[in-house]
Amino acid sequence: IVGFSPFRLSTMRVVAALLCVAILFSAASAAPITKLGRTKLAPKAVKKGLGLDLCPLCVQFTSQSISELLNIILNAGVVGGCAELCGMLPQKLEQEACNLICDIVGIDAFIHLIEKADLDPIYFCELTTLCPVHDCEGQCVKITDAAVAPQSGPQGTTFKIGVAIQAFNQTSTGTIAFSVLPPDGMPFGDAELVPKGFSPGTFQAGAQIETQPSEQEPFSPVCTRSTSPCARVSA
Repeated sequence: IVGFSPFRLSTMRVVAALLCVAILFSAASAAPITKLGRTKLAPKAVKKGLGLDLCPLCVQFTSQSISELLNIILNAGVVGGCAELCGMLPQKLEQEACNLICDIVGIDAFIHLIEKADLDPIYFCELTTLCPVHDCEGQCVKITDAAVAPQSGPQGTTFKIGVAIQAFNQTSTGTIAFSVLPPDGMPFGDAELVPKGFSPGTFQAGAQIETQPSEQEPFSPVCTRSTSPCARVSA
């Protein structure tokens, strides 16, 4: 896991719509980003398991099903094999993805790793070796720059966040998570899977935040530069 020291963006001013923006980073990669919780399991790909990077498939599946699998294991007791265990999942594609991963690692290891992972999908997939593990030593990753554009705007403005990242050593599988923390609304955001870990180099990450008011997110004009920093970027 790569940690980042907190720092503040004191120049961002949102007068008409307060955005308290936290960009949270865990270990990440230079590989193409896969959104968590958005990618649908493709039936043919799941059935064949061919031509796939199994790390994203594993994380996608366990993100949806690890809690349910743990409950099944705890309540069902001894199961006969992968087909019996995975057959207890409610959705057909979940069953097929479960069978694919379980057959690769074996039923005994599959059950043990589900219990050991403590509801952490990425940790589970690293334990199965379907996602790579690189124990980074020394300085691993540093945020070198961050910007928000525009720096202020009325309700309804779309804000773009950009972050520059310098990777010094190879890291493990992880996520980049963008989390928005409004003072008078519900937190929201998105996470993106980066399956293969940062290799040494310079990389960029970004997100867009739409501030169209809603019942859950009013984006009220309550923040000024004189009262507090309007945004923060932290680990």
